Amino acid sequence: MGHIEFLNQDNEWERFPTEEEEANLRANAEALEELGYMLICQLCNVAPTWLQIRKRWIAKEWTCDKCHTVNSAGRA
Repeated sequence: MGHIEFLNQDNEWERFPTEEEEANLRANAEALEELGYMLICQLCNVAPTWLQIRKRWIAKEWTCDKCHTVNSAGRA
């Protein structure tokens, strides 16, 4: 999983997401997969890349590389 590191206003290095947040995201994803849920394109059923998942998390939508469908995060 990707992360960024930056120098904050207190002149200290911070990492986003933190190790704890990354572990929590992985655990949540694994729990959902065990229940049968999977993040896939609404049109062609292809799983997204990590960059697409990150975009979905930030912008609440992602575009499929295969069919170019804009997939929302639960919005109608």
